[in-house]
Amino acid sequence: MMLIEVMTFSVLTRLGAAIEQSFGGAGGFFRHALVGTDNLRMVSIILLLLAFSLFLFLIVILYIKSLLSFIKENSEGFLNNNSGSGSASVGGHNKDVELEKELEKELERDLEASRINRDMMEKKEKERALKKQQEKRAKTNAKEEAVVKERSKVVEFDWKTGRITELDERSAGVSLSAVQQSEPLKNLTGLIINMLGRGIDAGKIAQTIKNKTSSLASEEEVIQTIDSIKSFISIANNGKFAQLPDGQLLPDPEDALTHLAHGRTDECLSLMEALINAMVDKAAQTNMTQKRDLIFLEASNYACVFGSIAQIDQDAELANGAFELAVELSPKNANAWSRCGDSYVDLHNDSKAMLAYQNVLALGDVNMYPHQIANADKHLAKFYEAQGDVKKAMSLAKASEDYYALIGIDALLSPKEQNIIDIIEEKQDETMGEIIGKLMNLSRKKHMERAIGQSI
Repeated sequence: MMLIEVMTFSVLTRLGAAIEQSFGGAGGFFRHALVGTDNLRMVSIILLLLAFSLFLFLIVILYIKSLLSFIKENSEGFLNNNSGSGSASVGGHNKDVELEKELEKELERDLEASRINRDMMEKKEKERALKKQQEKRAKTNAKEEAVVKERSKVVEFDWKTGRITELDERSAGVSLSAVQQSEPLKNLTGLIINMLGRGIDAGKIAQTIKNKTSSLASEEEVIQTIDSIKSFISIANNGKFAQLPDGQLLPDPEDALTHLAHGRTDECLSLMEALINAMVDKAAQTNMTQKRDLIFLEASNYACVFGSIAQIDQDAELANGAFELAVELSPKNANAWSRCGDSYVDLHNDSKAMLAYQNVLALGDVNMYPHQIANADKHLAKFYEAQGDVKKAMSLAKASEDYYALIGIDALLSPKEQNIIDIIEEKQDETMGEIIGKLMNLSRKKHMERAIGQSI
């Protein structure tokens, strides 16, 4: 603004001086012309030229004035634009800052909501666990009250058989004999199947059978026998036998289990042998290495079941052949090595037995194979003791004893528990058909569905 005003003043000053000089010159000229000439016509022409000059001068002044006004307006617009853009920039920056703060606040709100949700979930989980614990305690109390109040109902007491009144009559004034008569495993398969059919815990079954066999069977033999019978039932219920080629020529799984309950293993072994052969053939036709190894592992487990059932009939050679086949099919199967070790002990081949048990410790995971590892520790302890390494022998023996103490397999049955077992055994022949029918219900149902499908 100041520059424009200075320029305007300078131009006007110079124009004024020029006009003053022109008028001064023109006045002198007119004075001289009017005095020195008689030609009025010339004077008129000069006056016209002077008027025209003044008119041009006025036009120039107006043009300059309009030009200055235009320059002034453009300058003000430019300044206003600069000012506006600056304001807009500041305003935009302020908006960005405000947006960023708003986003931070929103993030904080989300985090707070997430923390609250997590706390609520943890609280609900604790409440749920507490509720389950209370319900479990309430159920336990209800069971105890039911046993006391309702004398005519079935005893739960880990065993699902008998009546309280009957048990009380049997246990009144009765105590266990000082010496228990040991029985071979072959005579106890019916009791195992009976207890499985009643839904009794496998650990309690193992304790019962170990009490019955005493020193005639090791802890591992008892556990493996129970597991092999359970596996046979599971295999039948999963329809594995029904899917075998020429399955109609094989024994019926329900009949095989009935014969096993009476100590006869032939039919169970025939079914297991056919299943192992089918699995080996299936693996041989599989090109994918990983899938083939899984099939061989399954066949290896079936070979262990075969060998354990063969041991029930005290056929050590047949059992050993099955266990060696299990190792051959799946060399990393810790259970197969454990079964091999036991069969080598039965055959008095101590060097092979020790190698097998060492493989159990090398390959076996303590969470997956706890009783196999305890069994290996027990036998290796005897081996190291014979070698003179007493410290290592004591360490392994203690580890084995601690495990068997933990599962309670060597604990004696109470008088009342023994009385319940006596009742189960007394009624075993009467209830065996019903028990086996219950255990094999799923298998029979699948057979019926297959027969219906074939008839359609």
